[in-house]
Amino acid sequence: MATPHLTKSRYLAGLQCLRRLWLQVHEPQDYEEPAAGSPLDVGLEIGRKAQLLFPGSVLVEEAPWQHADAVARTAALMQDPSVPAIFEAAFGWQDLRVRVDLLERHPDGWGAAGGQEQRRGEGPPSR
Repeated sequence: MATPHLTKSRYLAGLQCLRRLWLQVHEPQDYEEPAAGSPLDVGLEIGRKAQLLFPGSVLVEEAPWQHADAVARTAALMQDPSVPAIFEAAFGWQDLRVRVDLLERHPDGWGAAGGQEQRRGEGPPSR
């Protein structure tokens, strides 16, 4: 079994119901495509539409369990001057994993919009 990570979704599930969080971690359900019109479906569609606003942008498609690969791909894309924006850019520091919704190139560097943190372990991230 992979090391459990605390995601934004799991954190919110735990706030709603501790049993729900436990079930998500220890007895996860098989993935199913979201129902048309569901909040998850709408969120995925918004993500696809957002990419149209940044021609030439690149999506880091590595799965959450491929975090090291996603970090390496993000670093390579940031070095490519032809890449104006990166969706789902990945970063890590110690036991903190971050996926940024949008990383946009600016004349003076990169700017981030949105993001999700994951920290190894069972408790909420400390600040």
